[in-house]
Amino acid sequence: MLILGQDGLEERGNMNKPINKQFLNLKSYKFIHLDHLEEHRQLLAEIGQLLSVTGTIILSEEGINVALSGNKSSVEQMFEACKAIPGLQNLEPKSEFSEDCRFSKLKVKVKQEIIKMDQPQIQPSTERAPSIDSLTLKRWILEGKDDAGQPLKIIDTRNEFEFQLGHFKNSLNLNIDRFSEFPIKIQQKENCLKGFKLVNVCTGGIRCEKATLYMMEKGIKNVVQLDGGILDYLQKTNGYSWEGECFQFDDRELLSV
Repeated sequence: MLILGQDGLEERGNMNKPINKQFLNLKSYKFIHLDHLEEHRQLLAEIGQLLSVTGTIILSEEGINVALSGNKSSVEQMFEACKAIPGLQNLEPKSEFSEDCRFSKLKVKVKQEIIKMDQPQIQPSTERAPSIDSLTLKRWILEGKDDAGQPLKIIDTRNEFEFQLGHFKNSLNLNIDRFSEFPIKIQQKENCLKGFKLVNVCTGGIRCEKATLYMMEKGIKNVVQLDGGILDYLQKTNGYSWEGECFQFDDRELLSV
């Protein structure tokens, strides 16, 4: 199963690089208020060009989203450049090695949001949504209920095409084409959410964190997010209760389980 590993750069002494896998792939995100975005963008773009790394870095007033691929030393140096931005010193990576580079070029962008939701009152940088880890979700799925005995309902916050490629068995599909549709779609499903322990899931954690905060703001209290997203779950549970493939936001696109 090809999936993101859990060893961070701080633990790279324990990371054994496979003989035939020369490219380091790294992903990370953090919700935190950032300033001077254009200055940071220009500097990161220049550093990335010098280091010949590929990937995507999105900067926003609400935080950063990083996906890098390339030579191990260069990717690590690029990630350290991201961590040098004030507020990002504790940015934690998830990484793996591969036989090929996951991106064709480097893009460094400034956007209004890391992931567009059009709900400015939702501020993940000031309040983190409640979460459960992957092993807890697997246990809840096995038991059919949470620790308090409430029946479980998994809500997929991803886009429709991602859901059709693969999803948790019996999870709720919101049939959205873009994440900004989530608020209206979840309101339309409000009647079928009552009486359940709700678990929001997405690929890596960004969308389900925003989704959970939005639902809580609307008075839905029995909801948590899956910490680390679907990628973390697949890695730690061998894909229990997952059906199909998981879409990757890189040149690889699909992750087979």
